[in-house]
Amino acid sequence: MHEERGRVVAIEAGSIWVETIQRSACGGCSARSGCGTGLLGDFLSRSTRIRVDLNSWDKAHVALNDTAIIGIPERALSTGALLAYILPLIFLLLGALAGDALAGEAGAIAGAVAGLLGGAGAIRWHGRRNAASPLYSPVLLRIEPSRPSPR
Repeated sequence: MHEERGRVVAIEAGSIWVETIQRSACGGCSARSGCGTGLLGDFLSRSTRIRVDLNSWDKAHVALNDTAIIGIPERALSTGALLAYILPLIFLLLGALAGDALAGEAGAIAGAVAGLLGGAGAIRWHGRRNAASPLYSPVLLRIEPSRPSPR
């Protein structure tokens, strides 16, 4: 299970909204202070809000600004990454080959662009089709309170 930390920004009846910060992949490098990629990643980082179902969690144990650790199965992450990177490339190559066979070099260029757009459309269709799938839905793993609980 791939874990991500986020801040609880809203609480609803059966779910919470968690705000996560997207960071560059090299966040843990020891040369971070002298690296242009790390600095650029910090500059371009942005927040994303995700709706997470509470399932068996009690809403009374969750407060605003608590840290929520959410998870998504490794299979969903690897499948999504494979689709996002490989599918447009395959469509691009198939479109270029078909265009080349039909109209030469100009057809190959047009076919490649059409194939790339077709691959992006296929990914969009897959995302909408599986939006409610439990495989791709984040799961609340644990809550770290922002303030100590009274004893």
